[in-house]
Amino acid sequence: MRPVIAVDGTHLKGRFGGTMFVATAQDGNEQVYPIAFGYSDSENNLSWEWFLECLRGALGHIDDLVFISDRHASIEAGISKVFPYATHTICCWHFGENIKKRFHRKDVADIMDSAARTYSEFNYNRHMEELHRLHKGAFEYAIDAGPHKWSRVHCPQRRYRLMTTNVAECINSCLKFARQLPMMTLAEFIRNMLQKWFHDRHAAAWSMRHN
Repeated sequence: MRPVIAVDGTHLKGRFGGTMFVATAQDGNEQVYPIAFGYSDSENNLSWEWFLECLRGALGHIDDLVFISDRHASIEAGISKVFPYATHTICCWHFGENIKKRFHRKDVADIMDSAARTYSEFNYNRHMEELHRLHKGAFEYAIDAGPHKWSRVHCPQRRYRLMTTNVAECINSCLKFARQLPMMTLAEFIRNMLQKWFHDRHAAAWSMRHN
Protein backbone atom coordinates (compact mmCIF):
# COMPACT_ATOMS: atom_id res chain seq x y z
CA MET A 1 0.00 0.00 0.00
CA ARG A 2 1.27 3.44 -0.87
CA PRO A 3 1.45 5.75 2.18
CA VAL A 4 -1.17 8.15 0.81
CA ILE A 5 -4.64 7.88 2.33
CA ALA A 6 -7.77 9.65 1.10
CA VAL A 7 -10.39 10.19 3.79
CA ASP A 8 -13.97 11.24 3.22
CA GLY A 9 -17.32 11.35 4.97
CA THR A 10 -20.71 10.78 3.36
CA HIS A 11 -24.25 10.98 4.70
CA LEU A 12 -26.26 7.82 5.27
CA LYS A 13 -29.74 7.83 3.76
CA GLY A 14 -31.45 5.41 6.13
CA ARG A 15 -34.13 6.13 8.70
CA PHE A 16 -31.67 7.20 11.41
CA GLY A 17 -29.26 9.16 9.22
CA GLY A 18 -25.67 9.48 10.34
CA THR A 19 -22.33 9.63 8.56
CA MET A 20 -20.08 6.97 7.09
CA PHE A 21 -16.31 7.58 7.15
CA VAL A 22 -14.04 6.00 4.56
CA ALA A 23 -10.24 5.72 4.37
CA THR A 24 -8.86 4.52 1.03
CA ALA A 25 -5.42 4.18 -0.58
CA GLN A 26 -3.84 2.60 -3.65
CA ASP A 27 -1.46 -0.29 -4.00
CA GLY A 28 1.65 -0.34 -6.17
CA ASN A 29 -0.46 -1.15 -9.25
CA GLU A 30 -2.68 1.89 -8.59
CA GLN A 31 -5.59 -0.36 -7.63
CA VAL A 32 -8.07 1.07 -5.12
CA TYR A 33 -7.38 -0.31 -1.64
CA PRO A 34 -10.12 0.33 0.96
CA ILE A 35 -8.61 0.46 4.45
CA ALA A 36 -11.32 1.35 6.96
CA PHE A 37 -14.98 2.29 7.37
CA GLY A 38 -16.63 3.98 10.33
CA TYR A 39 -20.08 5.17 11.33
CA SER A 40 -21.16 8.08 13.51
CA ASP A 41 -24.24 10.17 14.17
CA SER A 42 -22.67 13.27 12.60
CA GLU A 43 -19.52 14.68 11.03
CA ASN A 44 -17.78 16.75 13.70
CA ASN A 45 -14.47 17.04 15.54
CA LEU A 46 -15.18 14.22 17.99
CA SER A 47 -16.40 11.77 15.38
CA TRP A 48 -13.47 12.39 13.03
CA GLU A 49 -11.01 12.14 15.90
CA TRP A 50 -12.57 8.81 16.94
CA PHE A 51 -12.36 7.43 13.39
CA LEU A 52 -8.76 8.54 12.94
CA GLU A 53 -7.75 7.04 16.29
CA CYS A 54 -9.25 3.70 15.17
CA LEU A 55 -7.35 4.05 11.90
CA ARG A 56 -4.09 4.72 13.74
CA GLY A 57 -4.67 1.67 15.92
CA ALA A 58 -5.10 -0.47 12.80
CA LEU A 59 -2.16 0.95 10.82
CA GLY A 60 0.40 1.83 13.48
CA HIS A 61 3.14 4.29 12.56
CA ILE A 62 3.85 4.80 8.84
CA ASP A 63 6.78 6.93 7.75
CA ASP A 64 6.11 9.71 5.22
CA LEU A 65 2.34 9.30 5.63
CA VAL A 66 0.14 11.66 3.60
CA PHE A 67 -3.58 12.30 4.00
CA ILE A 68 -5.80 13.81 1.30
CA SER A 69 -9.21 15.28 2.09
CA ASP A 70 -11.51 18.14 1.30
CA ARG A 71 -11.16 21.28 3.44
CA HIS A 72 -13.48 20.11 6.22
CA ALA A 73 -12.15 21.73 9.39
CA SER A 74 -12.89 18.65 11.55
CA ILE A 75 -10.72 16.44 9.33
CA GLU A 76 -7.80 18.84 9.56
CA ALA A 77 -8.18 19.11 13.34
CA GLY A 78 -8.37 15.34 13.75
CA ILE A 79 -5.33 14.61 11.59
CA SER A 80 -3.20 17.23 13.35
CA LYS A 81 -4.09 15.69 16.72
CA VAL A 82 -4.06 11.95 15.94
CA PHE A 83 -1.37 11.91 13.22
CA PRO A 84 0.86 14.87 14.09
CA TYR A 85 3.76 13.39 12.10
CA ALA A 86 1.68 13.03 8.89
CA THR A 87 1.29 15.51 6.06
CA HIS A 88 -2.27 16.72 5.41
CA THR A 89 -3.03 17.79 1.84
CA ILE A 90 -6.07 19.13 0.01
CA CYS A 91 -7.96 17.44 -2.81
CA CYS A 92 -7.26 19.72 -5.77
CA TRP A 93 -10.69 18.99 -7.30
CA HIS A 94 -12.51 20.17 -4.18
CA PHE A 95 -10.18 23.15 -3.97
CA GLY A 96 -10.96 24.07 -7.58
CA GLU A 97 -14.69 23.80 -6.87
CA ASN A 98 -14.24 26.13 -3.89
CA ILE A 99 -12.54 28.68 -6.15
CA LYS A 100 -15.29 28.43 -8.78
CA LYS A 101 -18.02 28.98 -6.18
CA ARG A 102 -16.17 31.80 -4.48
CA PHE A 103 -15.07 33.76 -7.55
CA HIS A 104 -17.48 32.45 -10.23
CA ARG A 105 -14.58 31.86 -12.61
CA LYS A 106 -13.97 28.44 -14.12
CA ASP A 107 -10.91 29.67 -16.00
CA VAL A 108 -9.02 30.63 -12.84
CA ALA A 109 -9.96 27.29 -11.23
CA ASP A 110 -8.54 25.46 -14.26
CA ILE A 111 -5.26 27.40 -14.02
CA MET A 112 -5.01 26.63 -10.31
CA ASP A 113 -5.59 22.95 -11.09
CA SER A 114 -2.74 23.02 -13.62
CA ALA A 115 -0.49 24.64 -11.02
CA ALA A 116 -1.48 21.98 -8.48
CA ARG A 117 -0.76 19.00 -10.72
CA THR A 118 2.50 20.01 -12.38
CA TYR A 119 5.73 18.25 -11.42
CA SER A 120 7.84 21.29 -12.33
CA GLU A 121 8.41 24.36 -10.16
CA PHE A 122 9.02 26.36 -13.35
CA ASN A 123 5.56 25.44 -14.66
CA TYR A 124 4.02 26.02 -11.23
CA ASN A 125 5.40 29.58 -11.21
CA ARG A 126 4.21 30.13 -14.77
CA HIS A 127 0.66 29.03 -13.95
CA MET A 128 0.58 31.11 -10.78
CA GLU A 129 1.77 34.21 -12.63
CA GLU A 130 -1.07 33.68 -15.11
CA LEU A 131 -3.52 33.26 -12.24
CA HIS A 132 -2.29 36.49 -10.66
CA ARG A 133 -2.80 38.38 -13.93
CA LEU A 134 -6.33 37.04 -14.40
CA HIS A 135 -7.62 37.32 -10.83
CA LYS A 136 -5.57 38.66 -7.96
CA GLY A 137 -8.19 37.61 -5.41
CA ALA A 138 -8.11 33.97 -6.54
CA PHE A 139 -4.31 34.05 -6.49
CA GLU A 140 -4.26 35.35 -2.91
CA TYR A 141 -6.88 32.78 -1.90
CA ALA A 142 -4.70 29.96 -3.27
CA ILE A 143 -1.59 31.29 -1.53
CA ASP A 144 -3.43 31.74 1.79
CA ALA A 145 -4.62 28.11 1.61
CA GLY A 146 -0.96 27.00 1.53
CA PRO A 147 0.65 25.69 -1.67
CA HIS A 148 2.21 22.88 0.39
CA LYS A 149 -1.32 21.55 0.89
CA TRP A 150 -2.61 21.61 -2.70
CA SER A 151 0.49 21.76 -4.93
CA ARG A 152 2.37 18.59 -5.89
CA VAL A 153 5.64 20.53 -6.26
CA HIS A 154 5.48 22.01 -2.76
CA CYS A 155 4.18 18.96 -0.90
CA PRO A 156 6.84 17.96 1.67
CA GLN A 157 6.09 14.26 1.05
CA ARG A 158 5.41 12.24 -2.07
CA ARG A 159 1.76 12.17 -3.17
CA TYR A 160 2.40 9.82 -6.10
CA ARG A 161 -0.46 10.50 -8.54
CA LEU A 162 -3.11 10.96 -5.88
CA MET A 163 -4.16 14.58 -6.19
CA THR A 164 -7.85 14.07 -5.37
CA THR A 165 -10.05 12.01 -3.06
CA ASN A 166 -11.46 10.08 -6.03
CA VAL A 167 -10.31 6.75 -4.58
CA ALA A 168 -12.58 7.40 -1.58
CA GLU A 169 -15.39 8.85 -3.70
CA CYS A 170 -15.47 5.72 -5.87
CA ILE A 171 -16.06 3.60 -2.75
CA ASN A 172 -18.91 5.92 -1.77
CA SER A 173 -20.33 5.56 -5.26
CA CYS A 174 -20.25 1.77 -5.04
CA LEU A 175 -22.24 2.02 -1.80
CA LYS A 176 -24.77 4.56 -3.05
CA PHE A 177 -27.70 2.17 -2.75
CA ALA A 178 -26.38 0.40 0.35
CA ARG A 179 -26.22 3.72 2.27
CA GLN A 180 -30.02 3.53 2.52
CA LEU A 181 -29.81 0.30 4.52
CA PRO A 182 -29.93 0.07 8.34
CA MET A 183 -26.47 0.48 9.81
CA MET A 184 -25.91 -3.17 10.79
CA THR A 185 -27.14 -4.33 7.38
CA LEU A 186 -24.84 -1.81 5.72
CA ALA A 187 -21.88 -3.08 7.76
CA GLU A 188 -22.64 -6.66 6.72
CA PHE A 189 -22.98 -5.57 3.07
CA ILE A 190 -19.56 -3.88 3.20
CA ARG A 191 -17.97 -6.91 4.88
CA ASN A 192 -19.28 -9.23 2.15
CA MET A 193 -18.26 -6.79 -0.56
CA LEU A 194 -14.70 -6.59 0.76
CA GLN A 195 -14.42 -10.37 1.15
CA LYS A 196 -15.44 -10.85 -2.48
CA TRP A 197 -13.15 -8.02 -3.60
CA PHE A 198 -10.08 -9.49 -1.85
CA HIS A 199 -10.92 -13.00 -3.06
CA ASP A 200 -11.21 -11.83 -6.68
CA ARG A 201 -7.94 -9.90 -6.46
CA HIS A 202 -6.03 -12.83 -4.99
CA ALA A 203 -7.50 -15.17 -7.59
CA ALA A 204 -6.46 -12.81 -10.38
CA ALA A 205 -2.93 -12.50 -8.95
CA TRP A 206 -2.63 -16.31 -8.65
CA SER A 207 -3.80 -16.70 -12.25
CA MET A 208 -1.25 -14.20 -13.53
CA ARG A 209 1.58 -15.99 -11.71
CA HIS A 210 0.63 -19.41 -13.10
CA ASN A 211 -0.18 -18.52 -16.70
